[in-house]
Amino acid sequence: MVDSLILPPGIKTDARVGILVLAILGEVLQGGLFFGWSALSIMITDEGNYEEGCDEAGEGIDGDKICKSQESKLALLWTVGIFALNFGPVLMGFVLDYLGPKFTAILGVFLNMLGLILFGASSSNGFNGFVAAAIILGLGNITFHLAQFHISSLFPTKRGLVTSIFVAGFTGSGIMMYVLQLIYEAAGSTRAAYTWVLIGYSFICGLWAPLLWWMMPNESFKVGEIYLLRNDWKFEKRLRTDLGRTYRRTTAMQDYVVAANAARERDSQIQQANNIAASSQERLVEGNKTSSDPIWAEDVDRRVHFEEEGEIVRDNTTESVVDKVAGSSNQTGESSTHQEIQEDQIPRRLEDAQIGHESMPLPPDVSFGPLIFESRRFVELRKKTFKEQFMSTESFGMGIFYTLNVFFQQFYLGTQRLQLESKGDTNHAYAEFGNIIVAFAAFAIPLIAWLLDKKGYGITLGAINALSIITGAFQALPMLWIQAFTLMFWMIGRFFMYSSYFAIFGALFGFRNFGKLVAIDNSFNGLFGLLQFPLTYFAIHVLDGNFTVINIAQVIIILPLSIFCYYMYKWEREDLVPIRPLEGEELPCDMLGYREKKKLPEVHLPHIELPNFLHGRQSRDAEPML
Repeated sequence: MVDSLILPPGIKTDARVGILVLAILGEVLQGGLFFGWSALSIMITDEGNYEEGCDEAGEGIDGDKICKSQESKLALLWTVGIFALNFGPVLMGFVLDYLGPKFTAILGVFLNMLGLILFGASSSNGFNGFVAAAIILGLGNITFHLAQFHISSLFPTKRGLVTSIFVAGFTGSGIMMYVLQLIYEAAGSTRAAYTWVLIGYSFICGLWAPLLWWMMPNESFKVGEIYLLRNDWKFEKRLRTDLGRTYRRTTAMQDYVVAANAARERDSQIQQANNIAASSQERLVEGNKTSSDPIWAEDVDRRVHFEEEGEIVRDNTTESVVDKVAGSSNQTGESSTHQEIQEDQIPRRLEDAQIGHESMPLPPDVSFGPLIFESRRFVELRKKTFKEQFMSTESFGMGIFYTLNVFFQQFYLGTQRLQLESKGDTNHAYAEFGNIIVAFAAFAIPLIAWLLDKKGYGITLGAINALSIITGAFQALPMLWIQAFTLMFWMIGRFFMYSSYFAIFGALFGFRNFGKLVAIDNSFNGLFGLLQFPLTYFAIHVLDGNFTVINIAQVIIILPLSIFCYYMYKWEREDLVPIRPLEGEELPCDMLGYREKKKLPEVHLPHIELPNFLHGRQSRDAEPML
């Protein structure tokens, strides 16, 4: 069950689903257009760009139509474009913090438009703006993408799922380039078709500028906020706590406290009723009523009843339970036969309950979210300074892990057409399959969400690394038919990598130094990614278009990263402590699920012994709540 908010006057509807749909469609249409490089490069070569010198001796590869000089220039375009995309968060992160998501997203739209226009207007024989177009388009993609993540805060219990959907749109956006390629070929593969297909699509992307100006807020959403559409068709943010609710799902910790308090109050009322009905009412009052005892507080005259909606409503206007029971006993004459109260049933304040030696006070500000468990090592890591976090083993391990995996995943994307052609894909059938399959990454969302939410860091990173190893091994095989499986493993691994990046970084290091750590990591990723051009040049000119040696080297380099995955798996299961992940931005997703924690021996739980007035319910109620 979920909360049902009571909208105040002047509000038309809750707008969070509307802005989520706008962001998802924007991600698909323009969030990662540069990932469609395989289709874009085919259109560029079909227009005869960079063909100078292709007829010279030694320029062909194995007698095929592949031109070494042309492919080297295309490799340069891909390298500078993907560098801008990788390095973009370093620059655009500050823009996002300073200008806010609205202006950052609109800036991303205009950069995407300019990049597409430059690609459409450029020619190696005339105005050559290809390099600028690649840089601007890559930068525009990541700028638009970064401006969407804050929307996940409107869905605090599903942030991992929403983030995965954004990443699916981002990584699958390359299929739009393939759609443009099909339109270009259907229009006759002419120069005019190439130009107007790209420029025309830039204006479709431009439609998001007015929509973002209307719907996107100036400041990022925060956990606990809601987004509302007013009757005058303007949007506003409000705190969820400012609105009434018709239902509220309590947490395990709330259930624990509320059940104890409710039982205490209920037993107190019964105790008073029995005491008043007894013939020795005056003696009981004199012996038990004290100013500090909560059972004699003024609110004992409130009656608790349950409505059909399941709410607990306190009615202060009704007669007290004490008076009602007393009046009934006087009429029936059964006051002398009331049930005696056992000594161990006398109510006590919950504060007087016995506390175990490992106890910790129950936090009074729990609002929502399950109680989960995390390694003390990682909890303490989030409290450290920026320098301490940067110098930690986790920081170096994560940096190396993602740098190498991102590099080889993007290297295959940039050389995918060349590698497939060297294996006999002369009609680009497998290359087209690679352009299409990226759109199906969304089907892997439940799997990556399950890994992140239920299996934790180690297994998630291990799955990504295993997929990279399998992809590299399959790339090294000479059979063309097996490359269909290569493309599928590559698509899943690439989606897992991008989906987990921000989720794990934020969960592991927290958000106090998140921007600086991500900026450093992306700087290193971008600079290291520049090696794609010399590596591609080496494969084309030295290895004569054969990438097998590089594929085998990829497997050898990535395989040792499995050791880091193992240690992350080990660390996250040691010295577990309870945490509250959804009380802000401390932890965006449950990195260790309920089933897994039950199997772990070292779990530090709050130990609270319920007072005697709960009778024998302690062992029965406490078990499922933990």
